[in-house]
Amino acid sequence: MSGPATEACLNFVIEFYRSRDAEEATLDKVSLEAPTLRAALQAAAALFHTLAMPQIPDRLRISDEHGSELYAGPADGAYPS
Repeated sequence: MSGPATEACLNFVIEFYRSRDAEEATLDKVSLEAPTLRAALQAAAALFHTLAMPQIPDRLRISDEHGSELYAGPADGAYPS
C-alpha cells in the first residue's frame, strides 16, 4: 500500500519589518516550510494577523534558506498580480 502523495516543501524565512527612510527595523523573523513562494506568502499574511509584535510592520521580506531574497512587499501579504 502506498501513502498519499506529499508535496516537497521548501524552507523559507519570513521577516516582518518597519521601513522609515533608508532605515529598517526587524520586528520578527519566522522560519517555515511551504510548497511554493505563493504558499509562503499566504502563511505570512496569516502570521501578520496572529503574531504578537512590538509594533505593526509595514513590510515583509521572504528569503530562501540561503538568504536570497525572493519577495519584498507590503506586510499584509498582498501578492503582486
